[in-house]
Amino acid sequence: MPDQNALIRAAIGRLLSEKTGVAVISMRESITELLAVTGAALTIETLQDMLLEMAEVRGMTVVLDV
Repeated sequence: MPDQNALIRAAIGRLLSEKTGVAVISMRESITELLAVTGAALTIETLQDMLLEMAEVRGMTVVLDV
C-alpha cells in the first residue's frame, strides 16, 4: 500500500494548499473531499490521522466535527 499512501498524501497536500491562509479547516469536509478524489481504501481514522499530521506541519488547525 505504499503507493496508495503516497497518492493519498499528495491529495491531502493539494487539499491543504488550496486552503492556504485558512486558519481552521473542517475535518468532515476535508475527509469527504479526500474520499471523493481518491476513493481511498483506507479507514476514515487513517485518513483523519494523515490529515491531522499534515495540517499540523503547515500550522493549520482541523476542527474535529466528524
